[in-house]
Amino acid sequence: MSFSKDVKPLALSATLRDLALLRVSGLDVASLLPPTSTTQTPSFTSSDTVSEGTVARSYEFVEQARAAIKIYNRGDTEKVGGDVEAIRSRVEELSKGLQQE
Repeated sequence: MSFSKDVKPLALSATLRDLALLRVSGLDVASLLPPTSTTQTPSFTSSDTVSEGTVARSYEFVEQARAAIKIYNRGDTEKVGGDVEAIRSRVEELSKGLQQE
């Protein structure tokens, strides 16, 4: 996706589209995030630092959510799962063949 200079970061239309895609996909975004301790609270010294930290976390979240949606839409997990199932069935057939000999 190419971005032009007049596109604002986190444009409302793109954000709403991303949120709609997340909702429609039924994907549990919380399951994609690494577990974090709820007792950890960032200690910021100024409101500018708080804003910068919040924006950085927002960008990271959007990036990870978009990556998860792309993976989901491509069907990579189903494809890999199918490949694993095919290999498993071949190994079972080989095992049965060796046991019969």
